[in-house]
Amino acid sequence: MDSPQQLGIMYIGAGIGVCVLVVAGIVIAYRFSKRTPEWYYNKAIDLYKTRNKDKALALLNKALAKDPEFADAYYNMGLIYQQKGERDEAKSCFEQVLTIRPEDLDALYNLALLAYEAEDFDEAETLLKTALESHPEDSDCYYTLGLVHEARKEAAEAIAAYQQAVEHNPNNLNAFLFMGKLQDQTMQLDEAIENFKKVLELDPYNLEANYDISISLAKKGDWDGTITYSEKAISIDPNYAKAYNQLGLAHYCKEQMNEAIEYYQKAIQIDPSYANAYNNLGYAYQKANRYEDAIRMFEAYLDKGIDEAEATEIREHIELLKKKLLE
Repeated sequence: MDSPQQLGIMYIGAGIGVCVLVVAGIVIAYRFSKRTPEWYYNKAIDLYKTRNKDKALALLNKALAKDPEFADAYYNMGLIYQQKGERDEAKSCFEQVLTIRPEDLDALYNLALLAYEAEDFDEAETLLKTALESHPEDSDCYYTLGLVHEARKEAAEAIAAYQQAVEHNPNNLNAFLFMGKLQDQTMQLDEAIENFKKVLELDPYNLEANYDISISLAKKGDWDGTITYSEKAISIDPNYAKAYNQLGLAHYCKEQMNEAIEYYQKAIQIDPSYANAYNNLGYAYQKANRYEDAIRMFEAYLDKGIDEAEATEIREHIELLKKKLLE
């Protein structure tokens, strides 16, 4: 049987154990009580950086449970939902930001992007113009407004918006690029070339700008310039079929059929579905008096799903070439 002294020691030991548990519980409760909205928010951002979006959302919800007016938490939730493709949830979050901060530029801008993606161009324009009322120098808003006007086939308004974008930010590469594309389409070729050169000043290895400027130069009949920029595009991406097709066009127009044929063949080799290259190669073969090869290319072109009106013209052209073979 244990002695009274031993029992006393056991009782005291047990008491110490109970005290330790109680103190530990108090410490844990205290630690959790210190988990402020900002604590959950910062943890969420850390998780978001590691691409753990769902856990980040859970922590942002905890931040909002503690502080329903935490605008930044709503905003970042909106970004995450936007990236997950959950647009309704993203829209709701950005709208919550605006109930707290009515002139919040980022929330207005992202709501405009959602409207643009949903092809609700009137809503996108309204949101962008609202943002510009309180932030009149925001280049990205002008750029996106240009996209909205372009989507509605309003070329002059789109170009004006892109010009505003680059005036407020001379480094807005996309605004220069899209302005150049639209100017090329509307045959404002000198302006287009100037803007593509602006892109290349900012990013000499921009594949799109090197290719696009070659198109504008070709429309002006500057075949040497077309070759220069097409070759630059190929140096950036050796598998860029469109640039080989452009080189073929330049050499065709310079009456250099062997080179034209070689580049058109390369374009087809890289992209066997590239319909225009078959058509162009057919004409290059024809000009080189290689009628059988030309017929073969035009027949291949017919198999590429071209519209019926063009297909009728190509069939008639094939018949003419067949007659030439019989001469």
